[in-house]
Amino acid sequence: MNRPIVELRNLGPRCAEWLAAIGIIDEDGLRCIGAAVAYRELVVREVVRPHRMLLYAMGGALLEVDVNRMTREQKVRLEEDCGLY
Repeated sequence: MNRPIVELRNLGPRCAEWLAAIGIIDEDGLRCIGAAVAYRELVVREVVRPHRMLLYAMGGALLEVDVNRMTREQKVRLEEDCGLY
């Protein structure tokens, strides 16, 4: 099911605005590019300042898990995949 960004777990209207700035407007768009690449694009294009919690929130959204329930391994994998840390 292709949901708008605001309907994904961990993400809200502000995240939807940021992601729209790089051309991602729905779940399929985020899933296609991946949380790590989307985060890297947001930072590189200076849409947002670097903040790991945003990376985790997007990753958790795609995994359908609350960011507070993500394992350390899941978070480290996202960090490695984005290439900024």
